[in-house]
Amino acid sequence: MLVWLVILALSIPDGLGQTDSAKTTPKPIRVTTHEASDIHTRWSPDGKSLLFASDRSGGLGIWLVDWPSGVPIALETGLAGDHHLSWSPDGAKIAFDALSKNGSPAVWIIPAKGGQPHLVEAASSPSFQPSWSPDGHRIAFASYRSGTCDIWAVTLETGEAIRLTSGDATDHHPAWSPDGREILFASDRNGEFDIWGVASSGGKPFCVRDAPGRDDHPCYSPDGRWFAFTASDSSDSVIQIVSRNSGASIFLVRGPRVSWPSWSPDGKMIAYASSVLGNVDIWVMKVPTLPDESESQQ
Repeated sequence: MLVWLVILALSIPDGLGQTDSAKTTPKPIRVTTHEASDIHTRWSPDGKSLLFASDRSGGLGIWLVDWPSGVPIALETGLAGDHHLSWSPDGAKIAFDALSKNGSPAVWIIPAKGGQPHLVEAASSPSFQPSWSPDGHRIAFASYRSGTCDIWAVTLETGEAIRLTSGDATDHHPAWSPDGREILFASDRNGEFDIWGVASSGGKPFCVRDAPGRDDHPCYSPDGRWFAFTASDSSDSVIQIVSRNSGASIFLVRGPRVSWPSWSPDGKMIAYASSVLGNVDIWVMKVPTLPDESESQQ
């Protein structure tokens, strides 16, 4: 099915915490349309295409579509799983999670143009939600290998994996800062899921965003000054953009099953998944003019 673009004006109401409102409301662009669910989208490093996971062929698989328009194509892996996705910085490879032979999730790597996937042994089951480091040498991931769900990172050249977080909490959905020094993740270590961070070399985790409701799916802006994440309550969800330095924030878009923001390499757009028109599709929205840091210090 051909991809088509639909411009849909959406209002962005207040809610899910107090924020500074954007002066203008961008218009979302619908990138995929299918009766299946298209989720977990990720921009390519060159900004010319979008990866996403979809069950349009039955089981959940990896798909790629050119931006701004194109025909979605499947990347065959021969594996089943959730398929959380991450590009290598050079765009040559894709990390994803899929089931291993023992039936538990593990991290795999496949060439971006297709080919035989190979298992990242140090991120074998039960491991999932890979996130490739900016220098291309490490992959962060979530894993239950220690009994609780923690954040780990593996050095690809050596196969050495280190545990970055510990405790009784669930820590998941890691995302690297552009300078490679920090990893954001979602954690319920304060009772409900908020956005936390930890040095990529290890250390004590620190809370980055603590607000009512569930916060998840953090994603840094290319310049490292902002991060986007999904905030949700009992009825709806919103993608929010927050200053890493001051905490000043704006809403980007709100709607049913809005999730998984991914910032474009040029910093001008954010892709995400939403079921605003019924099926879960991939959408793109222009990032509004962000507040001047000097004006938003708290």
